[in-house]
Amino acid sequence: MKTDEEDICSVCLEPKVKPITLPCGHSFCAACVDGWRDQYGLTEEEKNHGSAYGIDVTTKYRTCPNCRSPIPPTRNMLSSLHAFTRQIRDLERQGDFESRAYQLLEAKLISLNNQIGEDWDGITVLDDGQEEPVDLPVPIGKCIERNDIPKMLAWFGDPKTPEFKRRLNAQVSICGNMTLLQICGEENNTDIASILLQLGADVDIKDSQAATYLVRTIAYGQGEFETCGKLALEWGAATTGHPLDVITILHDTGTESGLFQSALMRSEFGGRRCEVVGHERSELNGCTCVADVHLPETDEYKVRMEHTPEELVIGHMNLKRRDRTPQDPGHYIEFKDGKVTRREFKSNEECMAFVAKVAETNWVVEEAARYEAAEAAKAEAAKAEAAAVEAAPVETSPVEAAPVEAVPVEAAAANPDAEPQNNADQTVAESSQI
Repeated sequence: MKTDEEDICSVCLEPKVKPITLPCGHSFCAACVDGWRDQYGLTEEEKNHGSAYGIDVTTKYRTCPNCRSPIPPTRNMLSSLHAFTRQIRDLERQGDFESRAYQLLEAKLISLNNQIGEDWDGITVLDDGQEEPVDLPVPIGKCIERNDIPKMLAWFGDPKTPEFKRRLNAQVSICGNMTLLQICGEENNTDIASILLQLGADVDIKDSQAATYLVRTIAYGQGEFETCGKLALEWGAATTGHPLDVITILHDTGTESGLFQSALMRSEFGGRRCEVVGHERSELNGCTCVADVHLPETDEYKVRMEHTPEELVIGHMNLKRRDRTPQDPGHYIEFKDGKVTRREFKSNEECMAFVAKVAETNWVVEEAARYEAAEAAKAEAAKAEAAAVEAAPVETSPVEAAPVEAVPVEAAAANPDAEPQNNADQTVAESSQI
C-alpha cells in the first residue's frame, strides 16, 4: 500500500498530477518533469543565446531530480526534433541562414538536442502516458474557420466511446500537428474553444514545435491574450515547461501590455480562476472569481467575481486556484439548434447541476444526428435534381436552310461547275457588275 510520501511529488511537494515514472523508478508530476529541465545544467553562453530569442536553450541534459539518472526523450520531443530539422533544412536550401525564423529554429534545435543528450541510445523513449494522436482530417480542421460546429460534432461521435476523447485532441499531421483548440487560437474563436474544453479537450496538448494553445497565442500571435490567452489560463494552462519562455517573450516586447501580461503570469494567481477562502466577508468564501490584475506591492489581486457583478481587491492568502473543468466550468457555452449561447448562473452549484443534466441528454449525438439528417436530405435533393436533368428530353432547334436562287438555264449551261448562289451572293455579284 502506498504511503502519503509516495503520493507526493518531490519537485512541487504537492500530490502527483498525471504522474510519470522514469526509467530509474522515481515518479513525478508530468508538468514537473517538463519544468525541471529549466533549472539545471546551465551555462552563461546557453543562457545568453536563449534569452536573445526568448527561447529556453539552457538545459544541457534532462536528469532525474532525485538521482540525476538521464531522462530519455518523449515521443513529442522526437517529433519536434524531426520537425525543426526539416524546417531548418528547407530554409538552408533557400540560402536562408540569417533570418529570425532560421535563428529561432536553430535555438530550438540546440535546446532539444541538449535536453536529449549526447548519450541517448537512440532507442529508449520515455512513456509520458500519451497515446499516438488521431490524425485530424483537414476538412474537419476547416470547420473552425467556417464556424461549422455540427460537422465537427458529427466527426467526434458519441462522447461515451473512448475514440471521442482522442478525436477531441486529434492533430493535423501535415500542418505541424495542430489541434482543433490551437486552430481556434488562429481564428480567435473562443466560443468553439470553450465548447472543446467543456467536452474535455487538453488545454496543454503540444504541436510538433512543442507549443500549446497558450504558447501559440503569446509567442506566435495566434489569438489575442485578452481572449484566447486568458481563456487558457482560466482552464489551467501551464506557463512553464515550454521550449519557448513565453513570459520572457512578453516582457521583452517592452510594450505596456507585454509588461503587464508578463507580470500577471509571473504571479501565483494572475489570470487564473480562483476560489475565495478565509475571507472576513463569510458570504464570499467558496465563491469563485478571476484574478485580472496583480498588485505586487501588497501581493493582492483585483478580482472579478463570477456570479455577481462585484470587483474586489483580495489578498493572495484568501485565494486558491480552482481551474475550470468540464464538470465545473463556472459558465457554459451552449450549442443548440445551430445557435451558440453563453449561459450564466447564480452559483457554481447551479452551473454544475446544469452541466450534469446536459451530459445526460447526450446532446453531441443529437446535434450530430440532426446534421447528418440535413446532409442526407441535401444529397437526396441533389440526386433527384441530377436524375431529372438526365431524364429530360433534349430539345434541338431546326436549322433553317438558306433560300437558293434559281440559276437561269442558259447561265448554268455556260458554266456547269458554278455553285448555286443565295440571295446575298447574288446581290454582291450584281453590285460588282454595275
